[in-house]
Amino acid sequence: MMSEQTELTVKHGFSSVNVTLTRFLRQGLVPILLLAELVFFAIAAPGFLAPNNLANILVNAADIGLVAAGVTLVVLVGGIDVSVGNMVGVVAWVAVSLTTSGMPIVVVVPAAVLLGAILGAINGSLVALGKVPAIIATLGMAAIYRMVLFLLWDKTDLFTGPLISWLGPLARVGPIPNAALLTLGVFILLAWVLRYTVFGRRIYAIGNDPESARLLGVPVARTILFAYIIVGVLVGLAAIVYAGRLGVVQSNAGNDLTLPAIAAVLLGGTSILGGSGGVLKTLTGLAFIVVLQNGIVLLGVPSLLSGVMVGSALIIAVATDVLTRRVLDAKRRISL
Repeated sequence: MMSEQTELTVKHGFSSVNVTLTRFLRQGLVPILLLAELVFFAIAAPGFLAPNNLANILVNAADIGLVAAGVTLVVLVGGIDVSVGNMVGVVAWVAVSLTTSGMPIVVVVPAAVLLGAILGAINGSLVALGKVPAIIATLGMAAIYRMVLFLLWDKTDLFTGPLISWLGPLARVGPIPNAALLTLGVFILLAWVLRYTVFGRRIYAIGNDPESARLLGVPVARTILFAYIIVGVLVGLAAIVYAGRLGVVQSNAGNDLTLPAIAAVLLGGTSILGGSGGVLKTLTGLAFIVVLQNGIVLLGVPSLLSGVMVGSALIIAVATDVLTRRVLDAKRRISL
């Protein structure tokens, strides 16, 4: 009969294997899949490695990346924002409308950022102050923003060139688009904020245990509200890039940004349960998604398949994240 000590050793060994495996799935699988898809598309998709196509991938990643960087913050505090794409649509419409009416760009850009911040503040107030579950609050606001854009549209598309010339699809520093450099700069700034500032430490503390954070004196509601406002600010910047990249704002503007942005965050390794991850990890998930979208187009596969694959990857990422948390919790219980 197995002794108690032997049984405990077996449990510890089994738990260690599970922890190692789940951590690999959570942190190491997406980089491997990214490398695999790069090799696959380089072989199977004509022109994938052409400089212009690689530049297009970076341009397409810019607006999604700006939104994903902001979403990372709200996921870290244990929240979510499924209205970001619709927010981009509303802000893009207002920004293009102001531009076509003759408003100077030095006014349009701050106005877009301010409007994004206001929309983010509305979402954050519902979650942080109103205590409405984040998924419910932002899902409801997504429907409202979608209706607002539809009313603004009024069966008339707005056509535009780049709102800011140096952020246009063809504006580059060497082979690298300026819009991609802006997005990378935002990621680096937010990574510094999360690592070295009080606000960053509060983000992680709230994500790990909001009640304990509150007892330690962390202003939980204010921090969550500010995280959603940052999302709104980045939505404002993303709307400028988005409108200039597509050259038109329609009634469905921004609808194609929400899923990729959230998927980039979760695929990168930020936990849907909050408290673990970071914006630099989101870059890996972002790269996986934009390369996948580009490669599918080059192969002539219906774009609908891209959404199916991104959605499937998102489900796998969330399931792996939850499994990892359960295994780690089980290991702690065994250790006790």
